[in-house]
Amino acid sequence: MLNNNYKIDEIEKENPYIVTVEDYYKSSLNDYDSFDKYSWNKGKGYSCPNFPIFDEKMEGLEDGLYLFAAESNMGKSAFMSNLLWDYCTNPDNNLFGVYFALDDTKQEMIPRLISMLELIPISIASKPSRYKEKIDLCEEGSSIYQEMLDKREHGLNTLKELNTRFKLEDSEKLDCGEKILDYCKKLKEYLKGYDPKTNLIIGIDSLFDLNFPSQKFKTDKEKNEYIAQEIKRWAKTEIKAPIFGTIHLRKIDKRRADISDVKESGRYIYDASVVFLLHNDVSRNGQNASIYYTQSNCDEFLPIIELQWAKNKKSSFKGITYYHLISNYSKVIECTEEEMKRFNNLRFSSK
Repeated sequence: MLNNNYKIDEIEKENPYIVTVEDYYKSSLNDYDSFDKYSWNKGKGYSCPNFPIFDEKMEGLEDGLYLFAAESNMGKSAFMSNLLWDYCTNPDNNLFGVYFALDDTKQEMIPRLISMLELIPISIASKPSRYKEKIDLCEEGSSIYQEMLDKREHGLNTLKELNTRFKLEDSEKLDCGEKILDYCKKLKEYLKGYDPKTNLIIGIDSLFDLNFPSQKFKTDKEKNEYIAQEIKRWAKTEIKAPIFGTIHLRKIDKRRADISDVKESGRYIYDASVVFLLHNDVSRNGQNASIYYTQSNCDEFLPIIELQWAKNKKSSFKGITYYHLISNYSKVIECTEEEMKRFNNLRFSSK
């Protein structure tokens, strides 16, 4: 006669959806104890010292999917790269940052990083020989050009010195999501070999440029739904890291975008831990903008990035923070509390 265990095994083979009986009271206690241990082990989260208000509102960055959504030319790539750089170069975090530039090459991104670090025009960083020639010809402004070339060299040396904190990759080397995942796993293992406490922080610009040749998609919507779920899985289980990603919003006339304006798939919003909507009123409205800043040596309105915390499952804040964008330097600087209050009043009074 067959014993009961054998019968149960056979039934479970026939029906894979049967779950095992457990001590339900005890398993609940185990869950609470496991949570308590996990939350204490997380510590206080990662911090970004050059974005103190953002840091305060985030209440400690942790593993998860963080989306930066905007229309074209709003400054989302600049914002994400500035923020990721601040997290990974903060020694208190013990983070290594890797930035995947999928719609640019390394040769295009490195000048922006140098420009961001040294506050020099991107063209100085990308075409130094042009300005060296001006200096050799003793053209007007040669002393300024030389100073900027010196800063360029300093910025490049800074990138080299921080090779243990940051790495830039592009699609020429890693042309699909499968390779990027494998790369990140191997990179994490490599880092742990040097210091078991080092963790990854990842930036992907943009998620819409990811391809997964191992998958077959009938529509762009289907593809983007897969990407959203897959990158969330990377952040949660496969890599266990904060993952920043840029996504595009539909072009909107007159009004500011909301999360329903995400192109291709609302799954991005569903799967993200945090969704930031970026708006740049100067990019949208030029000299008719209502949110901007000025400088004494410039007659034009200069851009402010409005960062709306549209979805936030990581902290209690849901509101808007503001940042100066110096476009020709790829630099983002956080506004003061006083400036943020003023911009908030302007933003909501102009509706």
